[in-house]
Amino acid sequence: MKTGVNKLSVASTSALVLTYVKSLYEEGLGKKYLAHIDFSQVKNLADELSRITPLFREALLLRKKMIRYLIRQLMRQHPRQQVCILAAGLDPLALQLTEYFPEQQLANIYEVDSANMREKQEIYAAISFHDDRLHTLQADINNTSQLMGTLIEAGYDPQQPALIVFEGIMHYISEEQFLSIMRNFCSRTKNNAVLMDYMVHAEGMSVSSSTKAEEMLDTMESYIGSRLQQFSRKKIQNLLSLLDADRQEVYDMQAAEFVLSGQNNIYRGERKGLLEIISFHI
Repeated sequence: MKTGVNKLSVASTSALVLTYVKSLYEEGLGKKYLAHIDFSQVKNLADELSRITPLFREALLLRKKMIRYLIRQLMRQHPRQQVCILAAGLDPLALQLTEYFPEQQLANIYEVDSANMREKQEIYAAISFHDDRLHTLQADINNTSQLMGTLIEAGYDPQQPALIVFEGIMHYISEEQFLSIMRNFCSRTKNNAVLMDYMVHAEGMSVSSSTKAEEMLDTMESYIGSRLQQFSRKKIQNLLSLLDADRQEVYDMQAAEFVLSGQNNIYRGERKGLLEIISFHI
């Protein structure tokens, strides 16, 4: 790929999500970065999901905005943290963090995934981005020895506080995989914060909303070729108890919308959404 001339063309869930949240990248490095990605391979799927329900786009936008809001909150509480973005995909969150936080507020950023990391580095070069704090690493997060070895070799210090971004991952992994990954970041003093989201079951939704949710999930599962994992809040909290996690804060879509805008225009009444976001310390 010749970045600057050709665009990176990928068919992945990461690219799919980015098609819906381009409004988050209308300026700065994020805008320059997205200009180097060709989304044509996921256009048909994006159009189909939008046909089923416009709430899919709204939920993804809300998730990303809430993750960014919580990152800012946590960074204010504990500046100079390390940030680990696991299964980072194509999302330019790491780029934005270098813009949000000067060096005295944020130490190092490690974005890790098993694919597209070389291509990301080529795009960074094409947009003339360079920041010594950002480390773009190729490793399988489910291979925890490889993951931790790669992080430590790049400068990650397990003895120092870290913020772990685990966004858009729980849908694709098992409970055992989640616990295995998280145990590598558990600390005696619980100085590591984790931000993540998960899909909840459709119980309690109206018949119309439940039907649309099932159709959306079926469409996504056909695309990725496997089942998507859904959880109850109680199940997630049970998993966190196995990690001895504390300082848990949970937001359904309704709560997240209210936190971000001070009102509910989309998620009103009993409408809670199919996603929840949680922060905790381990």
